Amino acid sequence: MGFFSTFAIGVGTMIGAGIFILPGIAYTNAGSGAIFSFLIGGIISIATAISMAELATGMPMAGGSYYYISRTMGAAFGSIIGLGSWIALIFKGSFALIGLAEYFQQLYPISIYFIATVSGLLLLTVNYGGAKSSGSLQNIIIFLLFTILAMFLAEVFVFIEIDNFNPTITSESGAILTTTGIIFISYLGLAELASISEEVKNPSKNLPRAFIASAVVVTVFYVLIMVAVVGVSFSYGSMATITPLADIADLIYGETGKFLIVIAALLATLSTANGVILSSSRFPFAMSRDLLMPQWFVEIHKKYETPHNSILITGMIMIIILFLFDIEQLARLGGTFNILIYVLLNTAVIILRKRTLPGYEPTFRDPFFPVTQMIGIGGSLILLPVLGSLPLLFAISLVILGVWWHWFYGKDKAIPEYNIFDLLENNIEPAIIKPNNVVKVLVPISSIKHENDLLKLADYLGDEIVGLHVIKVPDQTALKFAQEAFHEKQIEIDSDFKEEFEKYPVIVGHKRKYITAFDHSVSNSIIEQAEIENVDLVIMGWHESNRFQYSLGDVTNEVLSSLKRHIVILKGYFSDRITKIGVAYNGKDNSVYGLHLAKKLALNTGAKIEIITVISPDEEKERKKKIKEELQSISDSEEVIPITFKILERYSVEDAILEASKCSDLTIIGDSSQRFKISFLGTLPQRVARHSKNPVLIVKKAKPISKQYIIYSLRKKSLKLYTKFAHFLKE
Repeated sequence: MGFFSTFAIGVGTMIGAGIFILPGIAYTNAGSGAIFSFLIGGIISIATAISMAELATGMPMAGGSYYYISRTMGAAFGSIIGLGSWIALIFKGSFALIGLAEYFQQLYPISIYFIATVSGLLLLTVNYGGAKSSGSLQNIIIFLLFTILAMFLAEVFVFIEIDNFNPTITSESGAILTTTGIIFISYLGLAELASISEEVKNPSKNLPRAFIASAVVVTVFYVLIMVAVVGVSFSYGSMATITPLADIADLIYGETGKFLIVIAALLATLSTANGVILSSSRFPFAMSRDLLMPQWFVEIHKKYETPHNSILITGMIMIIILFLFDIEQLARLGGTFNILIYVLLNTAVIILRKRTLPGYEPTFRDPFFPVTQMIGIGGSLILLPVLGSLPLLFAISLVILGVWWHWFYGKDKAIPEYNIFDLLENNIEPAIIKPNNVVKVLVPISSIKHENDLLKLADYLGDEIVGLHVIKVPDQTALKFAQEAFHEKQIEIDSDFKEEFEKYPVIVGHKRKYITAFDHSVSNSIIEQAEIENVDLVIMGWHESNRFQYSLGDVTNEVLSSLKRHIVILKGYFSDRITKIGVAYNGKDNSVYGLHLAKKLALNTGAKIEIITVISPDEEKERKKKIKEELQSISDSEEVIPITFKILERYSVEDAILEASKCSDLTIIGDSSQRFKISFLGTLPQRVARHSKNPVLIVKKAKPISKQYIIYSLRKKSLKLYTKFAHFLKE
């Protein structure tokens, strides 16, 4: 589609039934202040249109707002926006069909549901034939609609009386904002316009023009029509009418004027319904390409080159809903969800200006950034509370549905694989780990029995070893007193630790440092020393708590909950002779880092590496092929270390890894990669470590935005406040 067809879709989905019904409702609620309600709604929409123009030229893909938000915030947000937008737009389309049928009744009395159904089937057929035919229909509709409305405004403005705009009949600001929330559904066609970006010619030029022009033109028309309603209705006594334009035309020009307005209303509702079918059908199409919906939705018609299944399902649901719900109310409820979309779209622009998304190079960039986005976000958030509890409940329900759908259908396979936190960290692609980087390792020493294993591991994985022995001081004893007592009489056990530590490092060139610390909390000391020494990696042991099971131990658990550094936990003993290292690999951050550590170990021990990847027997063939190609690439890229891979098709990942671990001297497995989880380690690596008969190394890569980072920051701030408060009391 060219510029005008694209512009017509945007205008047509906004100038719908609302322009013929909502001005009367707005006037009843806010008086002449309703003019400002439409102006405020327009300003918010224009701001969002500018943001969407930038997003659209950077990502001109089908799915519009779904695609922009999923690529900026991840597949989970994509599920919420995709399903929510699709359902909300279907409701809006059904509302438009009912509106069309009600206006048609003024010309010829016939069943509303019959007219709505026939109109829906007609539009479904037109859209089935392609975007070009739908766009051509939209061009004709918009041309006729604009002509009639322009004639109406030109004639009616002659009858406007200035006294009708007297401030005494203007409501307060609260009523104006409330009314803005009511009429805001009129401006929600922008999300629909964005969804057809992939079908626009020369998108770098036509998309920004269409977005901004449609928002500006619609705002001007709405404000002018509201001025006409206010300027004429009070004098003619028709201010409480639901159809003010038709009533004004009837009063001034008789049946002929009313007939023309009814025709315009029919064109407007037809335009809205047509635009909704065209755009909303692209949401399941785009989601199916990202594996968030069945692939059936992504099939393209051989003749018409349209996502025919997606269009068919969308159109049929729209028609079925006509007979099941109060369409007008559901259309307003859907409007609430679209306000949330406006907030996220403006937020997406802010994020993408600050972070890097590969392939995102918009040809249009908002010259007023970030003022535009602040207007779009702030204005939208102000409107949410004034819409009432039921619309908010509906929007929340759609959010819950999206979260459930992502968990049920799209988890672990949906595109994109990253989330909003990965983008905020500029970490949406696997980080390239440079093998020549100097690695500083902290080893908390608490047991002579395990010290040798941990130090040997640290010598292999790091370039500088920091040994830390924490002497736990009773809470009732001052730390300074404990330090003085220690220096007066050296503690024998610390001497043993230090003597063992002096044997390392063995590898030439590696540095060492031994620290004895005093603290009321061992875990707190480890966390603080990791920050003070600015280490890259902390190596700890997994201790046996009783004869029946293995436990991380309280100290390790506490360190895991707050540590901001990478951590490795060794369960079992580190063998003096390692010939084979097994790496459980799933392509996520922790397994990638685990493979990197395995290579360092292999270089220093002469061991070979076997990558173990577990997939479901039900996995699609294409996915299996892709996984095999990725593993082959990893294997071929390494010239020094012999790397092989094994793909196990099992329903139980745990059993598969345990089976493979029997053939390795050491198995490395990454943590679950979840940022905000209840358990400190994922249940899979925990179970593998407990049940494996051979040594296991659990790897957890630190993330800047995570539960650990938040807890550590809160602890630091709390401690600082406590210190200040204690100092204040002392004074």
